Amino acid sequence: MRARWQWSWLLLALLMTFTIVPLQPVQAQPAAGRDQVVIGLQQEPDFLNPLFMEMAASVSIADTIFVSDIERDNTWKLFPQGVAAIPNLRDGSWKLTGDRMQLVWKLKARNWHDGKPVVCGDYVFGHSVARNEQVPVVVRDLTNRISNVTCTRGANGTDITVNWKERYAYANLGISEYGALPRHVLERFYRANPSKLNEAPYGNDPKITVGDGAYKLVEWRKGASMTVEAVPNHAITGTPAIKRITWRFIPDTNALVANMLSGAIDAISTIGISFDQAVQLERQAGGRFRVFFEPGLIWEHIDFNFDNPLLSDVRVRRAITHGINREQMVQQLFDGKQPVSHTYLPPRHPGYPQGDRGLMKYNYDPARARALLQEAGFTPGPDGIMRNAAGQRLSLEIGTTAGNRVREQVEQIIQQNLREIGIEIRIQNHPARVFFGEITNQRKFSALAMYAWVFSPTSDCDQSYTSDGIPNQGNAWAGQNYPVAAAKTGLRGFTAVQLSGTYETWNVHKWLWQ
Repeated sequence: MRARWQWSWLLLALLMTFTIVPLQPVQAQPAAGRDQVVIGLQQEPDFLNPLFMEMAASVSIADTIFVSDIERDNTWKLFPQGVAAIPNLRDGSWKLTGDRMQLVWKLKARNWHDGKPVVCGDYVFGHSVARNEQVPVVVRDLTNRISNVTCTRGANGTDITVNWKERYAYANLGISEYGALPRHVLERFYRANPSKLNEAPYGNDPKITVGDGAYKLVEWRKGASMTVEAVPNHAITGTPAIKRITWRFIPDTNALVANMLSGAIDAISTIGISFDQAVQLERQAGGRFRVFFEPGLIWEHIDFNFDNPLLSDVRVRRAITHGINREQMVQQLFDGKQPVSHTYLPPRHPGYPQGDRGLMKYNYDPARARALLQEAGFTPGPDGIMRNAAGQRLSLEIGTTAGNRVREQVEQIIQQNLREIGIEIRIQNHPARVFFGEITNQRKFSALAMYAWVFSPTSDCDQSYTSDGIPNQGNAWAGQNYPVAAAKTGLRGFTAVQLSGTYETWNVHKWLWQ
């Protein structure tokens, strides 16, 4: 993955701390002579332009289309992929001058899919676009820490120097925040209207979306499927054994299972089926599939929207957390294999407190939840739902990605749990493209939004919890601190419920490449 995707987050502490169920055929490699694979994908990508991708589905497909500057092996050790070497202090390719830094990079020669070479100017262009606040990029964390990206041997060369404004421990994970963009394709759309760059054909239309990776995008049937084809004799990766990969978008998890059992798809690429569905596949498929559980860096949570006056009191937010029986949830839905999360950091993250020292745990305690609501001025109404002094019912809306069976089951459990302490929960879900494209990104959820964050060992949560990360119209909705409005940065107390940790799904792309 590219630099930003390798990160990449207090929210309301709900679910668990490990991702769920990876599924793959027993055979680790395609059958002899087989060079096409069909993968079921629960979410359709939002964009394939790295500047605007927020969904895991987008990243998983983009991994085939773009070359990463730096990659990790199975032990998480870094190695150069799109560059000749990783800058370091020993050989002077990473220099420190007070609080400032300079990193020197050398690109490996390769071409965009239309035959144009990938050059330093593509990185300079990508950085310039990302720092323009009219452009609605996902985040501007690293971009704002970089002074400039320069070409030491001209824009058409392969030597790049990156000057940083401040010290940053992970500056060698990628040349810049979003890497190279094909300037020869994208610049005319950028010059025409920076604020509408996400609506440009690049990243949406296969005819104009070129990458530099081992596969090129050849078809995107919106709402149905996406197909990539191998690039012969790729300069870095060579010719892939799999010549054609098709992702079929199947938002309903029951339909995903049915397609897997019927043989209509060869693999499931992303988390989306429940624990019981994974076991069902393993049992019913006659040994064709295996289920793997691997500790991951993904966690499911619920964001509070602080614009909602019913959620402005931290005692209400704490009551909601105490009112959800997360332990019962993980036992009922995941057989305990996806444990309750007590913080926003997964246990495998280097910042996780050793031995749980200092962790504040919000265990299931409905009596405590009711007491907190009474302290906040709520009393039971005739229908059992709490009301404030003005008579307003404590009725909140929760939303997530439509068709995701496990999330819908979680919503129903939450709805039942909170009803018992006098909170009404209304469920309103949206297709993933809508949910991540505008509901969360533009803070349009009225109360509660449930989804997952994906971490890396270097995730520092900067764009999730700082004022710089609050998306708003003025910064073109960049940033991922969704709960807090810019006008309310002084609000205190946790902003989300951590639900559970996750077990990562098997990396289908690595399986295909082996």
